[in-house]
Amino acid sequence: MIDRKDVAAHAADLLRNRLNSPRWTPLPHQVPPPGDWRGWLLLAGRGAGKTDACAHYVTEHVKGPPCLPGNTPHWIGIIGPTLGDTVTACFEGPSGIKHKDSTARLMQPPGGTVIRWPNGSQAKLYGADDKLSPERLRAGGNTCLFWMEELAAWRHLDACYDQMKFGLRIGPRPHWIASTTPKPRLLIKKFHRGEVQNVVRTHATMYDNPYIDPILKQELEDAYAGTSLGAQELYGRLLEEDENAFWRREHIERGRVDPDRLPKLIRKTVGVDPSGGAGEQGIVVTAKSEQIDKQHHGFVLADYSCHLSPDGWGRRTVQAAIDFEADDICVEVNYGGDQAIAVIGTAMEKMGITIPVRKVRASTGKAVRARPVSALSEQERWHHVGTFEALEDQLTTWYPELGWSPDRLDGMVWGPWHMKLVKTFVGGQGTFGTEQARKRIA
Repeated sequence: MIDRKDVAAHAADLLRNRLNSPRWTPLPHQVPPPGDWRGWLLLAGRGAGKTDACAHYVTEHVKGPPCLPGNTPHWIGIIGPTLGDTVTACFEGPSGIKHKDSTARLMQPPGGTVIRWPNGSQAKLYGADDKLSPERLRAGGNTCLFWMEELAAWRHLDACYDQMKFGLRIGPRPHWIASTTPKPRLLIKKFHRGEVQNVVRTHATMYDNPYIDPILKQELEDAYAGTSLGAQELYGRLLEEDENAFWRREHIERGRVDPDRLPKLIRKTVGVDPSGGAGEQGIVVTAKSEQIDKQHHGFVLADYSCHLSPDGWGRRTVQAAIDFEADDICVEVNYGGDQAIAVIGTAMEKMGITIPVRKVRASTGKAVRARPVSALSEQERWHHVGTFEALEDQLTTWYPELGWSPDRLDGMVWGPWHMKLVKTFVGGQGTFGTEQARKRIA
């Protein structure tokens, strides 16, 4: 057992020595990579010093050569999971800008929360937690530098990242930096795989920071050591799934089938989860098979999910039904139900086709609807016909406490409920997904 008094004294000595140093000395992983990159992503475990590195970078950028002529040499944007998080972590916190440059001031002028420096430079602060967040970034003006803090925790990650890119357009070298503990969001995975051009990555673990408070270090180890999340939270490794999610990749892989190996399908439907805000419209084609070992099986045939205007997603929904000769379309009508039905009806009129549209109403939460379908997957009665990367990422990373709406997941689970593959619960006597059933599907 660690003596907390000794640990606290040791931590105070480390901090005192560092603060009394003539200047801040970066650790190797806190040094910006060389080259003319567009984005620098620092993936690191908790306590590795990633926020510290980015706050220092912003401070040095403000002191550097002007990006703009006139009284405002630098226009900067800083985005966190929420505006409060941005203020706390990026400015007020122990690793924030306030402690890098005592002349920086947090202010609340008309139009938002900003940091201002004596040389006229300004940084506007944003959150990424509600449906208006992308619009605030759109209206926030052009910048020479963006700092994205804990972007893997952003609720509206894709939309806010896109608006950030569009606003990064002034100065001789507009670019961004980002600091985050990696989580298996699709965009983070693309960065990690090197699929986004001109983005460089730096990696660090909690153990790469000799200045971390030993008490905090011990508490983090007590919470995460020996768990799958420990790789993410302590070592900054990207997990392919979240242990809190309802689906496991091994179950999806075990149930995956080729299109030419399908059993006889007796019903097909297009599940639609209309978006009421900045999110996607979940549009997923699912099917129900004849009985295999006295059990019906379910299949994901296609993911048509999109982020379009009402006319666009209405046409896409109808086209999905046409492409797969679906028996009907089932639409969630809890929010804007009449409008959603009208959108699809208008699309059918324009396309000269009539398909039955069924209303489905959510009387329970998303988790209650999702769990029985994930149980089908575990029992090898739910199959993906091909690979659906974005949908599968959502299935294996979403859980209710995240607070954002999984539109693709919702679009998918309406199908099995509508086709009565699941009821209030899934279970009972007997074994599902037997070896004989697997052979008949495979």
